[in-house]
Amino acid sequence: MSTQYNAIQRPYDELRKKTISLVERANVRSLVMPFIHNATVLDLACGSGFYSHHFVKWGARKVIGVDISSAMIEEARVVASGNSAEFIEANCDKPTTYPGGPFDLVFGAWYLNYAATGSALVEMFRNVLLNLKPGGRLVAVTPPPTNDPAEYIRRECELRPLPTASGGLYTTINKEVADGLYAHYHSATPAGDLDFDTYHLRKEVWEVAAREAGFQEPIQWGVTQIPSDFMIDPIKYGEEHNGGAGEAELASYSDTPHYGLLMLRKQE
Repeated sequence: MSTQYNAIQRPYDELRKKTISLVERANVRSLVMPFIHNATVLDLACGSGFYSHHFVKWGARKVIGVDISSAMIEEARVVASGNSAEFIEANCDKPTTYPGGPFDLVFGAWYLNYAATGSALVEMFRNVLLNLKPGGRLVAVTPPPTNDPAEYIRRECELRPLPTASGGLYTTINKEVADGLYAHYHSATPAGDLDFDTYHLRKEVWEVAAREAGFQEPIQWGVTQIPSDFMIDPIKYGEEHNGGAGEAELASYSDTPHYGLLMLRKQE
């Protein structure tokens, strides 16, 4: 994985205050709440701890966050002062056993999309399996599941053009690769411009890689879901940060989601 995030820690964290990130967090919370109480959690590509700290708040007993970016890990440790989250600076795209494991839950928000090929994705899934307890779960935030990433990006840019884009984040295609696309993401934030590159592989590639790594059926996919009371009860979802999306942007996610949600379970 790239260390490109060292230079963009502040803009990246600013983007996390946007409405779509708050919706994402609400969706993740709904997925993990049935099994987060007293759980041990490994948060891969944890960034500055956006989710690590929430797992503690939601009832996790122990959280270990791993990220390749020294700037992100430094910020995560500052924010974590006094809670039960710990952070490790390391590359998490190869099978590695992390201290504190095996874990009840392995989580990755925008982690697996750094695999450039199906083969690289297999290795990342194997890393997850290596660190999961039997019966443990992987929950991941991913690019939207589709077998036509180019058409998806075309629709997203048409439906959510600049300057608003998708929560301030605008996608362009760098090039096609064998298993999907290599994409560029840009956002102009109050903390500076945010630019990074990652991959959007085809849905079928993800599913073949998960099976090849050793995950069993079912492969469960979800996408952006706007909570029914999101506009009614903004404080509940963190809108004190002034996430900024209006009803039109929120409605557009029903037609063209901004992200996928993947859940897999390790065989007992």
